[in-house]
Amino acid sequence: MLSIAALRSIHRQTWSGHNHTEFCPHGSGEDVELYIRRAIACGFKTYSVTEHFPLPRTNDQSIQGHPHSIATPTMLTDELPQYFAKLNYLKAKYHHQIRILVGFEIDYIAAYSDWLAEQLAIYHRQIDDAILSVHFLPTPTGLCALDDSALAFQRGVLQAYGSPLNVTKAYLATVQQAVNWQVPYKPHRYGHFLSYCQWSPSLPDRTIWEDSATHQKLTTILNAIQANGELINCQLPQSVPASVPFNWIQTARQAHIPLVFDANAHCVNDVAAGYANYLQALDYF
Repeated sequence: MLSIAALRSIHRQTWSGHNHTEFCPHGSGEDVELYIRRAIACGFKTYSVTEHFPLPRTNDQSIQGHPHSIATPTMLTDELPQYFAKLNYLKAKYHHQIRILVGFEIDYIAAYSDWLAEQLAIYHRQIDDAILSVHFLPTPTGLCALDDSALAFQRGVLQAYGSPLNVTKAYLATVQQAVNWQVPYKPHRYGHFLSYCQWSPSLPDRTIWEDSATHQKLTTILNAIQANGELINCQLPQSVPASVPFNWIQTARQAHIPLVFDANAHCVNDVAAGYANYLQALDYF
């Protein structure tokens, strides 16, 4: 896995840092080679392939809520050899045109942190780059997905926590655990900083997502990331709801935390989704 220094040295304006493949069970199924060709056409020079790393098999019984959330969160462990073989082949095939970083988007779930540390120790030599993300929150009935759909969000974490503000507090507490988690080969890049409020368009305009406590928590998290020298993904969709907070981006920039473009591409057409907004945000802040 690349060091923090190596990651920070990558030219961020031409780095696409979060992309999926046909191994993603909730993606388009399009071949990853088509994504790579699209990235080359869009002018990217570095391209991170970050498929959802498998969850432990016991997780099948832990995830609650919408059937889609339960059945399609990650690729399977049995697919890892094929995944590495294909990506390493494409990495060599296109090395004159683009730098491909082979890696994963890894779910931080506190209950599985020991298992995850073991997996990182096993696979770290085959991983160039990885993202640590929070996609699930614990509830009394099990883990519930944050970002599967608006309906799953409302019937899952929102119902369990009672209000969007409480969801934000739980999400940020989990992110802080991920940032404070210290194990060998831990990813040094964090993803989905807005996943806790992406369904805001489905709720009333005056819904409260933040307060002084969440602002302080977010500042504490950003200070820790800055102290560690780590990086954050910056996902800016084409159309941004007015209720989504962006103050964290300005705070991160002021703290000189590197922000990596994040398309979260699950189909070829999304390889550059939000790229213009990302470049504009960097110029603005």
